[in-house]
Amino acid sequence: MKKMPPDVYTALIAEAHKHGMIVHAHATNLQDQKGVVRAGVDVLVHTLVAETIDDEFVSILKEKRPYWAPVMGLGDRSELCDGDTPFIEQVLPDSVINDIRAGKTWLPSPPCSATASAQFAQREENLKYNFPKYIAAGARIVLGSDAGVFAKYSYGFAEHHEIGMYTRLGLSCSEAIIASTSRPTEVLGIDDTGSLARGKRADFIVLNANPLEDIGNTRQIDSVYLNGTKLDRQALQAKFKRAVVDRDATQAKIRKEYVAHPPSSQN
Repeated sequence: MKKMPPDVYTALIAEAHKHGMIVHAHATNLQDQKGVVRAGVDVLVHTLVAETIDDEFVSILKEKRPYWAPVMGLGDRSELCDGDTPFIEQVLPDSVINDIRAGKTWLPSPPCSATASAQFAQREENLKYNFPKYIAAGARIVLGSDAGVFAKYSYGFAEHHEIGMYTRLGLSCSEAIIASTSRPTEVLGIDDTGSLARGKRADFIVLNANPLEDIGNTRQIDSVYLNGTKLDRQALQAKFKRAVVDRDATQAKIRKEYVAHPPSSQN
């Protein structure tokens, strides 16, 4: 796939802004990230993992102060490899969990038994170096993820993993919460949700522990409210499990070498 040349994306960004459109740029190398931020993109998507940030890019970030969705977690080892993981297991069928741990996913990933590669270790070092650089240069972090690409990083827990990465790489718990609640609505220009205030929709979660003490406490969910109505989480979990299995079965038809999970009726 050919990359979009700078003269094309610069013109597209300018034209989009004329029409009041927000522009996101998916860029995964240093040259492209410099280019799109310099051209005035609103939201930079992804973190450099194969390269380290240089002084020139730091200067560009300080000047432009883009919103920034790091989108890092898909490359991590699955949390399902860490033993007791009820928060993740509650949204996935047993057959899917077993396949993830064995590395039998339609998008290839190593099994839990695999040792970390030198490439993965270098990725971790680059993230530890780059993430604080983006923040210090003024990039305004906003939660984003690759949730749903495949079962290893499904909806329901991928965002929590991303938030955990933010604090592991240097963001405070309060900053991580802002990046996950009010700032996304700020980016999108939505003013009736994103924070608890008079006149806004009652979209919130009730937790059993304080996330300001440990960001992992965002997983201690007691209840979820959408527009003032308490959601039936058990019913949603059941529907989600069926959707995960059926989605992967569809992928199996495309990738002939992949053996599908059992159909949802068997879970």
